Amino acid sequence: MNGLVEKKLTTKLVNVKESQAGELIIKMRRGNEENEYAWAGYRADIYDAELEFRQSEFGWTQDQFDKYWDNGGEEKEIKREINATVEIYNDEMMWEELKNMEWSRENLLC
Repeated sequence: MNGLVEKKLTTKLVNVKESQAGELIIKMRRGNEENEYAWAGYRADIYDAELEFRQSEFGWTQDQFDKYWDNGGEEKEIKREINATVEIYNDEMMWEELKNMEWSRENLLC
């Protein structure tokens, strides 16, 4: 070993915005690199997953879920998913995969 200590990089959230097309754009930084993750249809995806989870795990009715969702649940679950996405890309291999994705925001809108 040559005495150099390899610094472990971590992925940090830079910002989040919603495009005019309704996709969630999650901008992240790892070291000096920045990447964006675009999630089209995120609201419906999160809604459907949470509804299914709460119905199967807790026996919630649609009405119970809608009350939860409309009283802060939507924002809470979206934030949780954003944090989970950043955590997924905190792994070096996943970060490299994100860097090498062969899509652009323009392709998502087609």
